Amino acid sequence: MVEKKRRNAEVEINIIPILQMLWSKLWLIVLIGAITAGAAYTASKMMIKPTYRSGFTAYVNNRHESDPNTSVSNGDLNASATLTDAYRLIIRSDKILSQAASDPSIHQAVTSSQLKKMVKTDSQNDTGVITVYVINEDPKLAYDLANAIAKVAPDLMAEIVEGSSMSVIDEPVYSTNRYKPDYITYAMFGFFAGALLVAVICIIVFFKDDTIKSESELEQLFSVPILGVLPSLTASHSGSDYYKYSKYGSYGSYGSYGSYGSYGSYGSYGAYESKDSPAAEKRRGTKA
Repeated sequence: MVEKKRRNAEVEINIIPILQMLWSKLWLIVLIGAITAGAAYTASKMMIKPTYRSGFTAYVNNRHESDPNTSVSNGDLNASATLTDAYRLIIRSDKILSQAASDPSIHQAVTSSQLKKMVKTDSQNDTGVITVYVINEDPKLAYDLANAIAKVAPDLMAEIVEGSSMSVIDEPVYSTNRYKPDYITYAMFGFFAGALLVAVICIIVFFKDDTIKSESELEQLFSVPILGVLPSLTASHSGSDYYKYSKYGSYGSYGSYGSYGSYGSYGSYGAYESKDSPAAEKRRGTKA
């Protein structure tokens, strides 16, 4: 138990100075983080072109729409759900995309291979509902292509997968709202990257600094009490009596120019009087 407490104390002693150091450098960490955040935001706006998305939602049925039996069983729902993965693959096939790309309403020539790179699909938790998106730098082109796919996909799906059908639920919508990139996300990533880099550098410098900064640290390292402290005196002016002391006070730990008084241990100007002092002259006159 005693050993465990000592290990915990050692961990606390090692962590607290690091946290104190990081807190003292917080202004630098925040400053560099803000600079890198601004740089990431500016770079993303200059280098990454915005893209726009338009799409439609459709329901996959394992029976053809002309089937006279209108009742729907759990087996039909499960079968429709299993068809969604197949429909997601088929809707990106060249047969469907080439016919959609040839739609006369599209104002820009697009090949099926180019359109395939723009098309993304998603399914709604095995419900038989799929969503088809077209992503492009031109919002009008994305809308036109999504609309063209929504027109040709239901009939072609019925031809490819016999006995099934596909019904469009939500038509494509023209939108000028940017899909990607999210410039705020890039800025936040830049902030945390810059702040983390500065924090790591500060920690490395902290561990490389092996100087002893306080009496308590000295006692912890050697487990012995400190009996006294010697001042660090450095001459500030050549030939003068002016000295600077470190953090414990000016000219010494207990007073100016000495431990007990000015200029000496026993009184003003030292223990002996000058020969030119009035008291010395008076004594000489008395003796004469």
